[in-house]
Amino acid sequence: MKYPVVVYVFLGLFFVASILQFIFAFTENQRFRRKEKFVCMLMLGIAAIFALPNQPLIYIGAFLAMFGDIFVLRKKTFNLGVVCFFVSHLAYIFECLFMIVGEAHIRWFHHIIFIFTYLVVALTMFAILKRGNKRSMLNMIAQSFYFAILAVYIPVFSFAISTIGSYMFLSLIGSIVFIVSDSILVWTHFGHKFKRYDFYIMLTYLVAEFLIIAGFVLTIIK
Repeated sequence: MKYPVVVYVFLGLFFVASILQFIFAFTENQRFRRKEKFVCMLMLGIAAIFALPNQPLIYIGAFLAMFGDIFVLRKKTFNLGVVCFFVSHLAYIFECLFMIVGEAHIRWFHHIIFIFTYLVVALTMFAILKRGNKRSMLNMIAQSFYFAILAVYIPVFSFAISTIGSYMFLSLIGSIVFIVSDSILVWTHFGHKFKRYDFYIMLTYLVAEFLIIAGFVLTIIK
């Protein structure tokens, strides 16, 4: 596998930015952590552009995640950040589905599995959030459907492993790590904070993003 040198340059910058982000988060240096946070996904997104210029959904997903990083830093724009992450997840999922369609026939029951998984998780999350929760109904519904889209990663990437290449197992692992990261984010956002929680959020988040995109790159460029 040969990639343009510029891919390695921006991938290296992503790792440097990520290490700095981990240091700032671990030392709880909020000032520099917030200013530097968006650089991580910016570098990864640019690397994805040069690695997969014909797969726009992948780097669009990365850049949407970058905007999500910026917006979730403030309470006033937190929900906008969640929307960016939601659409970012959709971009990755649709890119994977398009790849599957190109390599294998998706039968009708595969669509049922994806939709069923989404609805089951959405309704389950809504039931959990509704129990003893005084927040608005719209807010609970939005959170439920957001987490449901994370769960859809698992059957989509699992199906992709057997149809378009084993490297997609990296994306599957990344999707699971993403669920962990967002669970910590939601838990701490609503008041259940613990020491160095930003470090654990960013560690799992950046690892998840890297694994998902790496799965795509290694699968497409063989």
